[in-house]
Amino acid sequence: MWNTISPYLASFALAVMIISLVLTLYQVARYFRTNRDVRRAWYRARGRMMFGIFLIAFSFNQIIQFTNLVTYLICAVLIVFAAANISYGVRAMRYFEQHFAAEDRAWAELEKEKKA
Repeated sequence: MWNTISPYLASFALAVMIISLVLTLYQVARYFRTNRDVRRAWYRARGRMMFGIFLIAFSFNQIIQFTNLVTYLICAVLIVFAAANISYGVRAMRYFEQHFAAEDRAWAELEKEKKA
């Protein structure tokens, strides 16, 4: 049974890898394009979270394709690192979302001072 379902699981893992890698690159691009500090940190946190998802999908794909002890050990380390990235990303996103209003007010004041 495992041999019949493993290609589908590998394909799903590959699709998740591609989607999360594209979203990671998108968040990094948004990070470099914005000049607001809180938004930059928020985009970086989202990028880390997407990279963590990529690492988990990559590890899962490797475990499906290569079934030996070395692969399991390396993938276990990658999964722990990915979980740390996802955890940090979620906590940082929640923290920085609280400061969006203050940043918007500060930027509005700055724009008003530039016009005056």
